[in-house]
Amino acid sequence: MTATRIAITWPGSAPAYAEWFRAELDGLTRSAAAAVERAGGTAVVLDAADPCLAGALLGEGIAWDGLLVMGGGDVDPVLYDGDPAHPAVSDVDPTADAFEASAVVRALDTGRPVLGICRGLQIVNVALGRSLREDLGSDTQHRNHGDPAGPMVLHEVALEPGTRLAGLLGPTATVVSGHHQAARRIAPSLRVSAVAPDGVVEALEAADPDVWLVAVQWHPEDPQSEPSQLDAIMGAFVAACRDWAAATAPAQEAAR
Repeated sequence: MTATRIAITWPGSAPAYAEWFRAELDGLTRSAAAAVERAGGTAVVLDAADPCLAGALLGEGIAWDGLLVMGGGDVDPVLYDGDPAHPAVSDVDPTADAFEASAVVRALDTGRPVLGICRGLQIVNVALGRSLREDLGSDTQHRNHGDPAGPMVLHEVALEPGTRLAGLLGPTATVVSGHHQAARRIAPSLRVSAVAPDGVVEALEAADPDVWLVAVQWHPEDPQSEPSQLDAIMGAFVAACRDWAAATAPAQEAAR
């Protein structure tokens, strides 16, 4: 049986990233890749900031059965009619923005499952034509403002009854966050599946139950997170990717 291949994207070589930030993202990506492997998938980690990558993935030069978009810097406000001069916007990489947004659209057009984490949620919402809040403010409860403590904080989220995510995690969860931006207007094809106590959107998923798309604003792959949370999400995601691969195998074989 052919392995289920999960394309995991993050802006590994983004020029704007400080080395400590790159190292943090690298560790989180490795954690997510390990969870993919535990769930029975094969992790294919890709550098979204590599300008040569788009043709290979979007042109199907790379075999992939599902897409996982990881965290990273801010999405360029130009892409959602935001304020590109906002003083809090940083670490923008246009190559990664363009590639990951295109990859989300390609995945959905072909029926592949999509999972977004942190920046991944923001890319999904922007790729589908909607906007972000450029900054939650200096007193936001969604990141640690101390240095060198790191950006992550723990807080509660309430999951919307009847959503795919609530079915995986239950009505509430303690999550690990490290973000200063969030979804503003939500794409019509999405629904909110989790919110923080302050009303900030913490998860989105496809409004159509036949479409497997889940995006969380928090970091289930962070070491501080409850391990069962990551495994529950990743297990469902990889299973959906496996189902897609099995359903499309005859067509893919015929095309060779």
